[in-house]
This record gives sequence, structure tokens and C-alpha cells, in this order.
Amino acid sequence: MTIRRWDELSNETLAHYKVFHVRKSRRRSPRTGAEIGFFLMDTPDWVNVLPLTDDGQVVMVRQYRHGSERISLEIPGGLIDAHETDPAAAAARELREETGFEAQQITPLGVMNPNPSMMTNRCHAFLATGCRRIGDLQMDPGEDIEVVTVPLSDLDGLVARGAIDHAIVLATLSFWRAHMSRSSL
Repeated sequence: MTIRRWDELSNETLAHYKVFHVRKSRRRSPRTGAEIGFFLMDTPDWVNVLPLTDDGQVVMVRQYRHGSERISLEIPGGLIDAHETDPAAAAARELREETGFEAQQITPLGVMNPNPSMMTNRCHAFLATGCRRIGDLQMDPGEDIEVVTVPLSDLDGLVARGAIDHAIVLATLSFWRAHMSRSSL
């Protein structure tokens, strides 16, 4: 069977918030002809940054996440602001704001669909190397962030124990591993 694109019949915005809006999209199945409603979330693209220091530390953040109702160990990341056209610049900004660190080099690792079943945005993953602390955090009013450094050698153990369980962080680590294996060829 050949999978084909579904025809879009209509769109209705159901809710519009600061960082996303929800819409109902009616689409027609090319296989059955059935008209089905789907709920979609439109949001700006995101960035995620894997920051490494010269002495082999990963710069990470701990923050409370309302969806999981728990404190999460993550790498820095966030929305690409409306005025930003360069995802790498947004990655450098998020790194600086959430950790107080700056990178000597920002390298793109890949682009992912956070949840293509219902979200329309993309997440750009970056490696930040030569990171050093240059100042204080610049948190948004809705953020409470603790910066922690973790030895790079501990990263796999944190993943294996479930201490790092944020899906987009795990995807960024996967991009990084693929990047490292390509670099060693």
C-alpha cells in the first residue's frame, strides 16, 4: 500500500495562548474517504542544546515540569522567539539565559518532530562546546532553574537509571551520538 497525504477540508482555532494554539482540522482519508477531525497544536520551533565544558562536564538544568509534576534533569532549551531567524542564535541565547554559560562553538546536530501526531513544530538540536560560565541566569518569570554540571562519563548511567527521561533530551543525545560516530570515521 502507498501512503498518501490526507486532504485538509477545514481548520478551526479552538484556543490561542501565548506560546501555542490549538485547532481542529478536518481531513479526508485517501484510503477510505472518511472525514475525520484531528486536534493539532501550533507552536514556534524549539531548540535544545547539549553544552560541554573543556574539562568534560555537561551543563544541565533541573526544573519543575508541570506536565509530569516532578523535577526534571534536562539540557537547556526553549522556544525560538518570533524575531529570531537563526536557530543556532536561539540556542546560544537559551544556553546563556538558562545556565549563565556561553559556548565557543555551536554545532547543529539535527532537527526532529517533537510529536508529529499532533504538534506542527520542529526542534533543532545543537552541540555547544567550549562552554564557560560568564554570568548569572536570566530566567523567565515562569522558570525556576538550578544549574548542575555532570561528568560526561556519567551521562549514560543517568539515562539508564531514568534520571534523564525527557524525550527531546534523549533524542538530542541520540543525535549527538550519531554525530560523534560520524566524526570518528
